Amino acid sequence: MNYEEAIAYIKETAAFGTNLGLDNIRSLMSLLDNPQEKLKFIHIAGTNGKGSVAAYILSVLEQAGLRTGFYTSPELYRFSERIRINEEEISKDDIAKYVNKVHSAAEYMTAHNMGSPSEFELVLAMAFCYFLDKKVDIVVLEVGLGGRLDATNVIRSSILSVITKISFDHMQYLGNTLSEIASEKAAIIKEHGTVIVYPSDEEITEIYRKICRKKKARFYEAALPSSRSMMTGEKGSFCSGQEFTLCGKNYITGMIGAYETENAALAIQAMWLIKNSPEMKDYIITDENIYEGIRDAFWPGRFEIMSDDPLIILDGAHNEDGAKALASSIKEYLMGRRIVLCIGILKDKQYDKMLAELLPFAETVIACKVPNPRSLKADDLSDMIRRGEPGIRIETAENPEQALAEIKKLQSDTAAIIICGSLYLVGPMRELIIKDKLKIRTKSSS
Repeated sequence: MNYEEAIAYIKETAAFGTNLGLDNIRSLMSLLDNPQEKLKFIHIAGTNGKGSVAAYILSVLEQAGLRTGFYTSPELYRFSERIRINEEEISKDDIAKYVNKVHSAAEYMTAHNMGSPSEFELVLAMAFCYFLDKKVDIVVLEVGLGGRLDATNVIRSSILSVITKISFDHMQYLGNTLSEIASEKAAIIKEHGTVIVYPSDEEITEIYRKICRKKKARFYEAALPSSRSMMTGEKGSFCSGQEFTLCGKNYITGMIGAYETENAALAIQAMWLIKNSPEMKDYIITDENIYEGIRDAFWPGRFEIMSDDPLIILDGAHNEDGAKALASSIKEYLMGRRIVLCIGILKDKQYDKMLAELLPFAETVIACKVPNPRSLKADDLSDMIRRGEPGIRIETAENPEQALAEIKKLQSDTAAIIICGSLYLVGPMRELIIKDKLKIRTKSSS
């Protein structure tokens, strides 16, 4: 298969859905000679904040000169975003090479009644083979769904397990209570391993502690920043970042969501554990590396300012807790501005609760169909919005291109346009805005 055929094969496999469980991935990795057994991992699970925490850790490791592999899913708009080494995404030639490699193993599995790997499992297997061949120093591995039955949990050890904030999402797979969800996430904790978690209430914390006692693992609960403040942008720009204090030390992050200093704090404390772990004795990670890595980290689509004039913000809020976090950022940064909300939501999400958090701020809403088979229809979303806020102005869009056209009609120097609801909307909208040259932020084009 060439690159185009390889991508088509991956997309065809995606149509068969998700496998929960480790039997398939274990069989697949065994046929590929278990490359994951020869790699070092930082394993990250949680409901919200995984991507940002991963971005902070990646940035610090790069500052320290480590060759760092990164696996994430889904991509915003380009398949190669899922697999990269430092800032370099996997090439088209390597995509074709490693798809062919895992395809052969998958065909063998099917022929011998060993199961059929899912898209996620195939891409994960590609990543492991690629990282081993490219001789990375360490891999930052982001959990796809849950933890216990997620394919990434095929790894048997990690330098550190990181668990970000727990909230309600994917309840059909993970459980209907936060305790059930936390138990699923905490299954990434390894025997005799180390874990650091985002602070939770006592019930959730005790679940983590109990699992650590059972597995003889070391448990750490992260501290949160003691203070934070917005940094004023230059030349009329909206905002340039945030300053915050953690354990008496001052840091800066260029990511400005109200929740980002908490993500950064978790990543900083994760790095304190990583730099002192026995597995990292051959590498030097300094406090300066940590400071500069946190300052320079970037993760697209998380309260990301694409343009100052008009003010356009992308936020991947795709569940109730994400919507609450976005609402918090709106309260902090945007009160007094007209809010235009461009929103698209998948039908298996808690869309009623998400809308309840966000609609009170909006003067106008663009209800957009997400380019994903699981999307709510634009008209159905529009009807829900109208029931929640009867007097609100609503426009509909059948695709991101139509949504961008509506945004251009509604833009003004007093409006803040927020695109949110699903990463499957945020990604295509981000690409369209960049192509349309509505951006002024240089990092937005990266």
